[in-house]
Amino acid sequence: MAGQKSTYHHGNLRQAMLDAASAILADEGLQALTLRACARRAGVSHAAPAHHFGGLKGLLTAVVAQSFDMIAAVAEKAYQTAPKTPESQISEFARQYAKFAVHNPERFRLMFRRDLVDIHDPILEQAERRAYAIFTRMVYLVRGEPARDFEEFRAGKLPKAVYQDVLLLWSTVHGFTHLFIEQQLTGYDEILGSDADKFIDEVWDDLAGPMLAGLSTRFKPHN
Repeated sequence: MAGQKSTYHHGNLRQAMLDAASAILADEGLQALTLRACARRAGVSHAAPAHHFGGLKGLLTAVVAQSFDMIAAVAEKAYQTAPKTPESQISEFARQYAKFAVHNPERFRLMFRRDLVDIHDPILEQAERRAYAIFTRMVYLVRGEPARDFEEFRAGKLPKAVYQDVLLLWSTVHGFTHLFIEQQLTGYDEILGSDADKFIDEVWDDLAGPMLAGLSTRFKPHN
């Protein structure tokens, strides 16, 4: 494309396309994300991306896999840096998860559009496992139990109560985040202000302890 310097040289087309997709998501939203638009943004021919991605679904799958790797890094940092107490672990993960979504709303929305990606792609499956494994590790801490192998969890081999506990905490963390980025927390911004990161911190300062205390009969080691 005249006047546009190509970001591509042999060996980095895949990353150039992922960078272009990230920029389009941030600047224009999911509706503008096409193979042609990404190729144009990356400064390559329209036919070039087919070698790596096959089509738009392949590109979106790669973007979502990258996104789950990013969430896994967020979760791992929370797990490693927060004090090893249930309230601290869940609160720090919830804060960072929500802030990731606030600063990457279109990427976050795309992560849960299973209709647009190849859910059986091995790279995507690996990225999802990494992210969910760290979260379930935190739930075991909340339960006061040693973490189990994540493949046992995925295979449905653990007690029903484990899955109920993961569901309860995941629904709270993800539900708050989804409602927040979709501007569905009517009235709360009037109480806590318009600074998104500060709002998230204050909500989880208030919410994490009472949430776990209110569910204290559930969040104890099960016999």
